[in-house]
Amino acid sequence: MEWTEDLSVGVDLIDEQHKELFRRINDLVKSIKNHACKFTIGETIGFLEEYAERHFAEEEKYMVMYDYPEYDLHRKQHKVFLSNCLELKKELAGLEGGGRPGSYELSVETNRVVVDWIAQHIFTVDRKLGAYLRARILI
Repeated sequence: MEWTEDLSVGVDLIDEQHKELFRRINDLVKSIKNHACKFTIGETIGFLEEYAERHFAEEEKYMVMYDYPEYDLHRKQHKVFLSNCLELKKELAGLEGGGRPGSYELSVETNRVVVDWIAQHIFTVDRKLGAYLRARILI
């Protein structure tokens, strides 16, 4: 996945966080292709959990600050992603009897969950938020 300026939400902090997410996902994809993912999956899931909490708080702060009309829907999507990260973390830890700690399959699943979410969320929902914020900030 490649960051392009048309993905910008117009808030430097949020854009930098999105760029870091793209870098991490690309690192995971490379690891999967090189069959070295068992060494990076835990780091990636840990990053995603920390990233999501920090990043979503920033986005939600701007949504509240600028009275974003789709705040509830956007926040609901954030909660779904956090739930998915928690499930991946449980699988990594081998919880619930079916864990696959450090496995290739878990790495592929992590990549799928994250890439699918980014395709749906950043490319559509966050871009819409970006257009709204740019219009509000420039006023």
